[in-house]
Amino acid sequence: MSCLPPSLVPTTATKNLNQFHASSPKSCLSLLELCKHTTEFAQIHAQLTKLGFIKNPLALTRLLCYSSISHYTDINYAQSIFNFDKKPNAFAYNVMIRGYAQRGKPENALSLFYSMVCNANSVPNKLTFPFVLKACSQVRALEEGKQVHGLVFKHGLREDLFVQNSLISMYSSCGLIGFACQVFDEIHGPDVVSWNSMISGLVDLGFVEQGKRMFDRMSTRSSVTWNCLIDGYVKAGLLMEARDLFDQMEGKNSVSWNTMVGGYVSLGLMEDAKGLFAKMPREMKDVITFNLLIDGYAREGGFAEILKIFQEMQVAKIEPSRFTMVSVLMACSYLGALEPGERMEAHIEKHGIDVDAVLGTALVDVYAKCGNIERALSVFERMEERDVGAWNSIIHNLAAHGRGQEAFNIFSDMLRSNTQPDGITFLGLLSVCRHLGLIDEGKRFFQLMSEEYGLVPKVEHYGCMVDLLCRANLLEEARDLIDSSQASQMKSSVPMWGALLGASCRLKNVTMGEHAAKHLLQLDPFDGSCYAVLSNLYSAAGLYEKAMEVRNKMKKQGMEKIPGSSSIEIDGFVLDFRVGSSSLE
Repeated sequence: MSCLPPSLVPTTATKNLNQFHASSPKSCLSLLELCKHTTEFAQIHAQLTKLGFIKNPLALTRLLCYSSISHYTDINYAQSIFNFDKKPNAFAYNVMIRGYAQRGKPENALSLFYSMVCNANSVPNKLTFPFVLKACSQVRALEEGKQVHGLVFKHGLREDLFVQNSLISMYSSCGLIGFACQVFDEIHGPDVVSWNSMISGLVDLGFVEQGKRMFDRMSTRSSVTWNCLIDGYVKAGLLMEARDLFDQMEGKNSVSWNTMVGGYVSLGLMEDAKGLFAKMPREMKDVITFNLLIDGYAREGGFAEILKIFQEMQVAKIEPSRFTMVSVLMACSYLGALEPGERMEAHIEKHGIDVDAVLGTALVDVYAKCGNIERALSVFERMEERDVGAWNSIIHNLAAHGRGQEAFNIFSDMLRSNTQPDGITFLGLLSVCRHLGLIDEGKRFFQLMSEEYGLVPKVEHYGCMVDLLCRANLLEEARDLIDSSQASQMKSSVPMWGALLGASCRLKNVTMGEHAAKHLLQLDPFDGSCYAVLSNLYSAAGLYEKAMEVRNKMKKQGMEKIPGSSSIEIDGFVLDFRVGSSSLE
C-alpha cells in the first residue's frame, strides 16, 4: 500500500501528464476526463498555465466545464477558475449555475444568477433558466421563482419547452399547483416530461386522483409516469389502487417493484410484501429491495426472518449496505446468533469498510449478547469514532456481565473524551450499582445526572434506585424516593411499589408492606400477586387472621396468583416447566 496521501498518489491522469509534452491545449485538455481528484485538475491547470495555453478561451472553458460538473472535484475550485475570467460569458455562468444546482448548493446558484443578470457581458438564455429554476425549487424560493418567470418572458423564452417544464416543477415544489397547471395549459405540444412533471407535482401535494386523471389523458407513458402514480397511491395508503396500477404496468423496473414492496412494508403487511418479493424477477432485486424487507421485519421484531432475508441476499450476490449490516447485526444480538455476526465482521474486514459508531456499536452488542465480552471490548477499543450510543452500549454490556468496575472505568474514559452522557448512560451505571449493592455510588450517580448534567431522572432511574435501596434494607429511603418521583401516582410506578412490598415481606416490616400494598392496589385493584405477597407478609409476621382475610378476598374476587414457570430450549423445541405440574408443555 502506498504511503502517499490520496491526493498525491500517481493516477492515470497525472502519469499521462508527466509522460508527454503537450503541443496544443487540446492534447492537454484530453486528460480532463481521467481526473479523479481536485489535485489532478490543479495539475492540468498548472500545465496549461506553464505552456501559455490558459489564455486560450477553449482551454479555460473546458477546464471550467469539467471541474464544475465532475464528482471528483471541489466546486470551490471551479469557482476559482471562474473568478480568473474577468469577462465571463453566458456559457461560463451557465456552467457554474448548473454545477451549484447539481451539487446541492442552490443559494450559490441564485447568487451567481443575480451577478449574471447585472453583468452586461452575459445574457441569460434557454440553458440558464432551467438550472436557476431548479435552484429555486430546492429551497422553495417562490418569490425568486416568480421573478425568474418574469425574466423568462422578458427574454422571449415563454414557449421554450425545457424552460416551461422547469417552471412546472418549480411551482409544484413551492406548493402552487394552480400556477403549474397554468404553465402546462400554455404548452402547445407537451412532451412526456411535461406530463410527468404535472403528475409528480399533483401526487406530491396529495392530489392523487387528479394525477390519475392526467395519467388517463396521456397517449404515451414512460416508466417514470407509472412509477410516479404508483408511488402516489402508496404514500396515500391506497394499496389496492396502487396494486391494480402495478399489475397493469408493462415493462416494470426495479423502482416499480420496490415501490410496491415498500408500500406493503410501510403498513406492516409483511406477508404481502414477501409474496410480491417472491414473484419479483431475480435481476430486478437490488439492495433497496432487501433493505425494505429487512426494515419491515425489524419493526415487527422478526429477527429470524432478517437473517433468512440476508442469506437470500448473499445467494443473489448483492453487496449489503451499511443499513443492511447494522440491521443484521441487530438481529444477531437479539437472537444470540454468533456465527452470522462473525461472518458479517469478516465481510467488513475483507472489504475494508469503515467501522463508524453505529456499525461498531452493533458489533459490540453482538459479541456481548452472545457471551463474548472480551471480543466486544476488542471491537470497542478499535473504534476510531464513538458517539454516546457506543459508550452506552459497552457500559450496559459490561454491567450485564457483572464487570462493574470496568463499566465505571469506561464511564471515566467517556468523560475524558468530552462525550456528554445521557439518561441511558446513567441507567447503565445505576444497574451496576444495583447488582453489586453499591449504595453510595448509586446515590452519587443519581445525584450527578441531575445536578451536573441537567438530566431529569425517569421512572427507570427511580426504579433502579428503589431496588438498590430495598436490597440494602433501606425501606424508608426507598419509600421517600418513590413519593418524590413524578411517577409515584402513575401506573409506571407499579414495579417500584412492588419492590418495596417484596422487601417489606422479606424483612417482615408489616407497616411498610401495607403502605406499599395500598399504593399498588390503588393503581391496580386486581393485582393478584400483590394480594399474595401481602398475605405471605402477614403469615410471616404471625398475623394469620389478616392473612386469611386477604386470601378470602382473593377468592371472592376470583383472583389466583399465576404459578411460577420457566422454559428451556432443547433441539429447537421450547419446554415449559410450571410450579405444581408434573408434565412438560
